[in-house]
Amino acid sequence: MICPIRQHATIHPAHPALYLAGRPLSYGELDQRLNALGQQLDAAGLQPGDALGLIARNGLPALLLIWAALRRQLILCPLNPALPEASQQTWCQRLAIQALWREAGPLAGPWQNLTPNWQARAAQGAARLDATATSNKLLTSGSSGDAKVVVHRLTQHLANAEGSRQQIPLAAGDGWLLCLPLYHVGGFAIPLRCFTAGAAVVLPDADLPLKAQLRRDPISHLSMVPTQLWRLLAAPDFQFSQTRLRTLLLGGAPIPQALVAACQAQGLSPLVSYGLSEMASQVCTRVCGSDSQVVGRPLPGRQVCLQAGEICVRGATLFAGYETDEGLTLPLDADGWFHTRDRGEWTADGELKVCGRLDNLFVCGGENIQPEQIEAALLEHPAVAQALVVPLADAQWGHRPVAFIQWHCGAAVEDLEGWLRQWLPGYLIPRSWLAWPAQQVGLKPARGEFAALAARQLAAPTQGQ
Repeated sequence: MICPIRQHATIHPAHPALYLAGRPLSYGELDQRLNALGQQLDAAGLQPGDALGLIARNGLPALLLIWAALRRQLILCPLNPALPEASQQTWCQRLAIQALWREAGPLAGPWQNLTPNWQARAAQGAARLDATATSNKLLTSGSSGDAKVVVHRLTQHLANAEGSRQQIPLAAGDGWLLCLPLYHVGGFAIPLRCFTAGAAVVLPDADLPLKAQLRRDPISHLSMVPTQLWRLLAAPDFQFSQTRLRTLLLGGAPIPQALVAACQAQGLSPLVSYGLSEMASQVCTRVCGSDSQVVGRPLPGRQVCLQAGEICVRGATLFAGYETDEGLTLPLDADGWFHTRDRGEWTADGELKVCGRLDNLFVCGGENIQPEQIEAALLEHPAVAQALVVPLADAQWGHRPVAFIQWHCGAAVEDLEGWLRQWLPGYLIPRSWLAWPAQQVGLKPARGEFAALAARQLAAPTQGQ
């Protein structure tokens, strides 16, 4: 297939493809830069199927390298630039990187360190994409253990973009802010959606706060996790009416009702999304309702079923497999379903409700506790911005639930206990309450890190009771 950037450069070369620091870069200009960068990759001796490492923040160089790699049928391996250098080296070795571009400079190892000329332009060259070839290897967030290497083919990303567009309209003249990292599937999916639709990717501006960039740039679409949205709404004098935003897609964490209400008060109804790396991002999407765990029906190209309460998925967006020491492994059951380890239910209206991770289930006094059930109830309280419940080992009970709370406005723990007792049985009421840590690494809270923090803070038997 022809690269969509080349197609749009041929049909309407002057249309904006990117916005960088408030300035547009047209599809024609973007195509010329990709032509030049492709020639540089050829000159470096890279061949189709070679693994190309990328360690950089969201920006023009990273985006150019991703699409030049797709045109050359290279396997892109983006890594989090916040990883310690030793971890970066370890992952580059595990991924068998042949060449690497790192924003912070060369990284010692057997790979070739690239020094591309990002400003170079060239006339038309090869711009064909092999949709069946392996396109990238992404690391999972590791929410249920060590990170896995998820391998995709381009056809899976294209199917994801097409299904997403049928639920979330996107066309020329629209702009989607790239504020999710490109080394996660949610960020990687945004340029695919935009370029296949002829829309523009708006790159984050490090010199501007988000509220100022939303006012300046033609941003119609925005993907965020709830933490990012809280920060935006907390900014003084910010109103969605000052922007061109019409689509706000939330995912990655439970969505507090107070956050939904704050958006609706400004005339914008956010969308809730359920997705996973293994399905190239989105699986279900709907407008946020009174129950934030209800995520809607599957998008086109996806199928969902429940087996013994576990959410299972398959379809055109299903990944190629995990890369392991034994090679590529695709763990499906006999009917081709991938078991997500997420627990779910169907609502009376036929929509999917995501109840939590099966891996997070723990036992307190003989009762099974799904921490996400407690969190969902806590997030209904108007004073709660974020809530996370973890198990703490207990000699008498086996484990007891401990809650971390980040307040949206002033309240007391007693208010929360009384609130929960309206909806939940007594054994689900947290036995200890802790303040949300000042420093949180990453956009999504890591349960293992929070559990370790709770164990340290509650080392004394009576502390926090």
